[in-house]
Amino acid sequence: MKYTFSYQQPHHHFITIDVEVDTTQKEEIVLQLPAWRPGRYELGNFAKNVRDFAVYSSEGKTLKSYKITIDSWKVECKDVDLVRVQYLYYAADLNAGSTFLDDNQLYVNPVNCCIYEPTDLSTKRLVEIKYPVDHQVATSLKKVGEDLYEAEDFHELADSPFIVSDSLQHGEYEVAGIPFHIWFQGEVRPDWERLITDFTKFTQYQIDAFGGFPVDEFHFLFQIMPYKYYHGVEHQKSTVIALGPSYAVFESFYTELLGVSSHELYHTWNVKAIRPNGLFPYDYKQENYTRSGYVTEGVTTYMGDLILLESGVFDEQQYQKEVEAYLTRHFHNGARNHYSVAESSFDTWLDGYEQGIPSRKTSIYVEGALTAMVCDMRIREASNGKYTLHDAMRKLYEQTNQEKGYSEQQYKGLLEEFAGVSFDDIFDDLIYGTNKFSPYINKALKYRGLQFDIVNSENEAENYGLKLQTKHGTMVVTDILENSAAYNAGLLRQDKIYAINNFPLEGNLSEWLLYFKGMPIELSLKREGALISIQLPPKNGMRYFKYHLNKIGG
Repeated sequence: MKYTFSYQQPHHHFITIDVEVDTTQKEEIVLQLPAWRPGRYELGNFAKNVRDFAVYSSEGKTLKSYKITIDSWKVECKDVDLVRVQYLYYAADLNAGSTFLDDNQLYVNPVNCCIYEPTDLSTKRLVEIKYPVDHQVATSLKKVGEDLYEAEDFHELADSPFIVSDSLQHGEYEVAGIPFHIWFQGEVRPDWERLITDFTKFTQYQIDAFGGFPVDEFHFLFQIMPYKYYHGVEHQKSTVIALGPSYAVFESFYTELLGVSSHELYHTWNVKAIRPNGLFPYDYKQENYTRSGYVTEGVTTYMGDLILLESGVFDEQQYQKEVEAYLTRHFHNGARNHYSVAESSFDTWLDGYEQGIPSRKTSIYVEGALTAMVCDMRIREASNGKYTLHDAMRKLYEQTNQEKGYSEQQYKGLLEEFAGVSFDDIFDDLIYGTNKFSPYINKALKYRGLQFDIVNSENEAENYGLKLQTKHGTMVVTDILENSAAYNAGLLRQDKIYAINNFPLEGNLSEWLLYFKGMPIELSLKREGALISIQLPPKNGMRYFKYHLNKIGG
């Protein structure tokens, strides 16, 4: 198959995609658009962006085609050796996993917009990109001609984003003979010396930890936004990372840049080369279920930050700040009492990337990272420091290495092999169950000489179990902690709070709560169009606390 990308009026966001399909000795074919993209475990419904889908013979004769599902077409091609498919793809969303076109760039994630034959995933793909002569192309695809690129099969094509622009900034470094490219698109002033020094450190550490690199080159593709943004998506030979605002990327947001970059590079092994059975091989037509999100994302989240510490990019204080963030997000999520991390992994396909109903799901990133920390510290303690989670992941890489998937039992078995002790309790209590994390976290931190202290929030509303956002000047309830004062008062998400004790609010509920401390409190709010009043009871022990790491005895 050959795909040609072109555009005429980029400000309208429509990309013209032409696809040539060999139909020799075929009477009909099915053409499928992927239903999801690896790295985002939810249905994408990309077909909603397709317009003017038409099919022709090589002589230009229109061929009969019709939809058979929401994202697949049947084409009648008897006595036709080559079919040409043409359609427009609307590309108006810019994030780390999207496809986007405007006056500044053509940015394509082929898995969003490239049709394929489900019966033919293994043949080579050619990609022709028609663009102005003064533009550069950032991609891991192999260049085989003028404006022509090649993928070994559809899997590589689907996993190979590219950016075409006249404003790309490029840097590179080499580790273990592997070239690493860094591309920036958008308004940003890279501190190349600092960046490459830090990237070289964590890259070298990761390669040493695994004993090799799965691919022969790697590209970091950065989309820099003028507004606050944080998102990364892993690929086989690259990653796309969207960050902003521009002025903060190499200042106050630099820690986040390092964190997401280390995380996404670790995915080159964990989930691209080391893949659970449910994701091997990828089936782009439908959901690919797995309960192993605590490995794919949890271990990656934990290791991404830990490696920054162990490689000398982060100091201890920076690393502890990341762990504090895990603890805060964990204890602030009431779902930890209702839903296991394994169940939440399975259900990312249901509601994994939206808030969902109250206290329904945990996070494969947060709870996954904490379970990874607990497992790592148990291995270290039980083996007297001889082995770590790095050793278990390296062996898992050696056992799979892009050739087969792994089972949950296989992963657990490797943890037990290197620790020499059982992990039944961790899996029963934390991964498959909803028991308290605190005892396990305390023990893991103790091995590192740390403990966490619990303190009241400086935001008084959080001490009532209430989280708010100010939207258009109105304070809106975004979350409520179960059994807290706010919960017992009957407050609900999306309540709009206008006044406290008849005093109008201007984004200052916490200040008024402190002012009325020890006194009766009445909140005036709007719910579903009706004005109501609620009496807020005194604070109790259920609060959105803050969590701070300290050295034991320090």
